[in-house]
Amino acid sequence: MELELFNDGMTKEDIKNQPFREGCRGILKKGDKYLMVHVKKYDIYTFPGGGLEEGETREECVVRELLEETGILSSVITKTVTLTEYFIDSIWRHNFFLCDFVEDTKTTSFTDEEKEIGLEVMWMTLEEVMDQFENNITLHEHGPMIHNREFLGLINSI
Repeated sequence: MELELFNDGMTKEDIKNQPFREGCRGILKKGDKYLMVHVKKYDIYTFPGGGLEEGETREECVVRELLEETGILSSVITKTVTLTEYFIDSIWRHNFFLCDFVEDTKTTSFTDEEKEIGLEVMWMTLEEVMDQFENNITLHEHGPMIHNREFLGLINSI
């Protein structure tokens, strides 16, 4: 399934030559809790994920990103949905995957940017996740759209 999200009332006609970036996000449930990352600087909650590197498959990307951001070694169960976000200055394609827990290595590999924004690994119940997506205002101008993207990724994955 593919979905498109347009920021600030944009339409297809507004899309010109914005830079394009593709990434992958993993939805992983262990017991009754979902693996999340909290971006403390902006108070945003997302599923772990990041950019697709050259020569990497989408499946390799999501497994790598889960390991780097959370220390969780995972395996891909299935790709669930692709969400493309259109902003005035960029286009982002997010491939969501349902993943299975393999092992907690207890070691993260944050980039300097991830350290600066304060990534925090969290395990949250479905109710806690939904509460954040619905009620958390966030401190980032695109926070509500990011939470909407994550919500759509989740409901199309479970």
